[in-house]
Amino acid sequence: MDVDEPVSGNVLFGDNSHILVKGKGKILIRLKDGRHEFISNVYYISNMKNNIISLGQLLEQGYDINMKDSSISIRDGRNNLITKVPMSRNRMFLLNIPNDIAKCHKACYIDASWL
Repeated sequence: MDVDEPVSGNVLFGDNSHILVKGKGKILIRLKDGRHEFISNVYYISNMKNNIISLGQLLEQGYDINMKDSSISIRDGRNNLITKVPMSRNRMFLLNIPNDIAKCHKACYIDASWL
């Protein structure tokens, strides 16, 4: 995750417990077809053992979320499938979205006519 800005606040859970937010940034994910895309405005919470995706935030960013036949599918604004997973026994959707690290390769071209 690339943390762009410090953010303070808390995430409140259904059992009235809360956890401190330490930043906001973006993560680079790999789509099912191998292409890459950023999900922006992701909260960085250092004490979490697992990541939580807010469906409301995804909707605000133009993602399409469809729940049908005990599964959830998430598509980006161009209708590319990001993931489709079944509902678990405890009625959760356990997503395994691989996040990638952006890589920058340096290239140098020397025109032979300059030599």
